[in-house]
Amino acid sequence: MTVPRNMTYALTTLAISLVAACSSKQAPKKPAPETVILQPSATQNASADVFAWQPRAGENVNQSLNSYRQLESVLNAVKMDNDMAASQFLAQQHNSAMAENVRNEWLKSLGKRQQFATFKQQYQQVEPEGRHQEVRCYAHLFGMENDAQFVNKLVRNTARLPLGCNTLLQNRAGSLNQNDAWRRVRGLISNNQITDARNLAAALGGSIDGGAEGLLANAIRTGSTANLGSLNAQQSSFAWGVLGLKLAKEQNFGNAFNYYSQASDRSQFTDEQFEWYARSALRLQRWADLANIIETMPADLQKDPTWLYWLGRSYQHTGKGNQAKNLYQQAAQTGRNFYALLATEELGGKVNAQNNVSPASPNQVNEISRDGAIQRALNLFHTSQQSGDWKMRRQAQTEWRYATRGMNETTRLAAAQLAFNQQFYEMAIHSADSTDHLLNFNLRYITPFQNLVQAYSQQNGVDAAWVYGLIRQESRFVLGAQSSVGAQGLMQVMPSTASMIARKLGMSQSELYTMDGNIRMGTWYMADARNNLQNNEVLATAGYNAGPGRARKWQASNSLEGAIYAETIPFNETRDYVKKVMTNATYYSALMNLPRTSLKQRMGVVPARY
Repeated sequence: MTVPRNMTYALTTLAISLVAACSSKQAPKKPAPETVILQPSATQNASADVFAWQPRAGENVNQSLNSYRQLESVLNAVKMDNDMAASQFLAQQHNSAMAENVRNEWLKSLGKRQQFATFKQQYQQVEPEGRHQEVRCYAHLFGMENDAQFVNKLVRNTARLPLGCNTLLQNRAGSLNQNDAWRRVRGLISNNQITDARNLAAALGGSIDGGAEGLLANAIRTGSTANLGSLNAQQSSFAWGVLGLKLAKEQNFGNAFNYYSQASDRSQFTDEQFEWYARSALRLQRWADLANIIETMPADLQKDPTWLYWLGRSYQHTGKGNQAKNLYQQAAQTGRNFYALLATEELGGKVNAQNNVSPASPNQVNEISRDGAIQRALNLFHTSQQSGDWKMRRQAQTEWRYATRGMNETTRLAAAQLAFNQQFYEMAIHSADSTDHLLNFNLRYITPFQNLVQAYSQQNGVDAAWVYGLIRQESRFVLGAQSSVGAQGLMQVMPSTASMIARKLGMSQSELYTMDGNIRMGTWYMADARNNLQNNEVLATAGYNAGPGRARKWQASNSLEGAIYAETIPFNETRDYVKKVMTNATYYSALMNLPRTSLKQRMGVVPARY
């Protein structure tokens, strides 16, 4: 039942006042924990980041499941502007990711309907880091926030934004940076968001129908350069950026570079256009041009480890060794990512997988296990394991992220150990991976199922560290994982691929769904991909994700440094995948005392296409 609007505020206040914290000593069922030996380094990190945690009210399995079973119907009701459904659900909740999600959706509904009083009350109950982007947009419209940096970031975004944020930009049109605002209009046209483009243009006092902006819109839609000479510098530069991006993603790097170079005002480029301009120069190995492109990127983009590293390489190739060293040092300080590790190697260093912190104590792990938000995540996790409910598993992951959000690094590592002990492997990695100073590599790079991984790696002649690196990226060691396109298990093998492998190996296709069969099939397929792709692990990794035909298509007509090949892969997912799998493999080599501990050597050279 929908509540009359004049009753909303009173009923909401009453409902919120009835929230009660319920606790129970009932604990979720726990599987037998898997043992891991965590070796501390010789010196204990002297950080003041000490373990400190006050457990929240406990939650038993029935409470967690009852909330989960209501969640979808409540969210649907809230999106239909049902205030009573939101207030009743929240009145029964502890603080949780589910409650935060419902409150954010309710705030969007309230903002859309301009229900300011109730919006203000509910907004104050969402932690700042938990507020959705659109909710913050409505808060700006209502005068509850005034963050110029937030608004500037919105207007520089050329992708689709939600209703509240489009409304904010239209409302603030007169005070926006006009150059950025019109750049957003053009970006929306290039992304076929014509209605949003037309509305913002109107708010700016212009139109995309007819005139110069109409010519630009036509050039973007058709790919024609015929009328670009009649446009101003901003308009034509954006058009050249759009056309250059299209060619670069088609791997036509020479013409893409030439199109990009026609632009006289690079400030009109989107971040994506800028990055593909740089990738075009990189693929062509035009080092001086690459340096110039990166130097003119927006400041935030220049700070990305990708471009810190490649600007360093550009300087190194153009005789600016000291400047290159400075950039490598900056890139190396960005964490344990692909380019941080490559930069470390350029400086003469190597991968360091030594823990700098002792393992969490049993008392610390036990203290974390008493936390109600942690219990909720584990309740949903264990139930989803038993039922095979992957939607519930995803909610368990969301609850874990919520539960650990305010933890310092020592406490997060205790949570990571608890997750590992509970075989909640993906969240063990998530929590351990989120620390910057206290590093436990045994939890970042876990090695479950060792007997199977090592046996089938050896049988198929593939590097066990590479296999572990791939599993970590594919499934985070989630048994029975299922992708949106149907890939299955630890190694995310497609059923059609599994049928082919089963015929070749004399297996049953149904073994895809077992741990043993999945690892056997996955390692065989890794070896097969490598053998059919010029015995190259970088190509095989790309082929495992995107298919061997695409991996071949992306090769150059000449041999190419592996890192350049990886960076110029046109699919965002595959580009990120290759870099992460190969970085993972390097860390696993160090942890497993295997020989291949140089990422640059592991990336090697990708041979010419034949």
